[in-house]
Amino acid sequence: MTVFITERFKGIGGDMRTYPEDFSVCEIPAYDITGQGEHIFVEVSKKKLTTQAVIEELARILEIRPQDIGHAGLKDRQAVTSQRLSLPETVLPQLQSLAEHPVVEGREGASWRIKILGRHNNKLRPGHLQGNHFCIRLRNVDPQWPELVTPIAAALSEHGFANFYGTQRFGHSGNNAEIGLKSLREGKVFGPKWRKWLMISALQSQLFNDWLENRIRDGLFETALVGDVFGKLPQGGIFYSLEPANEQPRLEVFEISPMGPIFGYKMFKAQAQAWEREQAVLDRYDVKLEDFRRLKAEGSRRRCRLKIDNLKISNKDGDPLFEFTLPAGSYASVLLDEFMKNGSSYKSSEDEAEA
Repeated sequence: MTVFITERFKGIGGDMRTYPEDFSVCEIPAYDITGQGEHIFVEVSKKKLTTQAVIEELARILEIRPQDIGHAGLKDRQAVTSQRLSLPETVLPQLQSLAEHPVVEGREGASWRIKILGRHNNKLRPGHLQGNHFCIRLRNVDPQWPELVTPIAAALSEHGFANFYGTQRFGHSGNNAEIGLKSLREGKVFGPKWRKWLMISALQSQLFNDWLENRIRDGLFETALVGDVFGKLPQGGIFYSLEPANEQPRLEVFEISPMGPIFGYKMFKAQAQAWEREQAVLDRYDVKLEDFRRLKAEGSRRRCRLKIDNLKISNKDGDPLFEFTLPAGSYASVLLDEFMKNGSSYKSSEDEAEA
């Protein structure tokens, strides 16, 4: 991210994830467990392990396929996290035995444990969560941080949070979107299914970020445009409007948000002026919506302006401690970089809580 909503305010700098305990994230479920069904839901608490690593280890222990284990989102490795997984009921006896062990320890201080929650009718799928609650401590910040964070927090509360994709989305080398673009033009991606999704998703995320960055730079972050696609906040139906004056009051009070393009051949299209801005992004990359059909990328929309009204900043032994909740698919690093403004919020992260 190279543009900030709080550009005019000095950042506090600092480091994130100096220790795993500095970054805590807890998944907020989308629904209650029914108590019946052929899937067993468990709560996994882990440290210094990715979600995928825990899934693969569970599959090995239980002698099932990793794809038999469902999850709603990915959680960081360099962190202390809690999330739900679903497993087939056939492994319940082994799960009960595993749950009796308080902690399963790994190398370099990694650990995880499970708690059986009960039965449910369906398998967990990506996106089956309401959001994530974060508790993040920053270290080595500007000594004047208590004074510096106040205007930044106030500006975000007034103007909203720009829902960019974090750099974690683009891989360790940062070139996943480039690979995705090459694959889109050639009509094929080499590797397993998950790799194909990763590369195309990175490209879609890059195009969205470019669209949002242009909108902010042009002073249109809080402005309804002719033909914009809107979505209710925090969630709900989507629609487009050719009468921006009707939507502007709702936009200003965070009742709705413009929804940016996740380009694909079935994407709900904007109209008029709003579509012209989206088309300009496609032209810049020399791609067309129909090109995404080759890789079966249907596309969607993403809310670009979110309300931040649950942010708490406290003093933890001289360091700032941030507590907040974000909806599924949003990045804590993006929010904190508004405060830090040094890019270091992205260091030491392999995958962030995101769905």
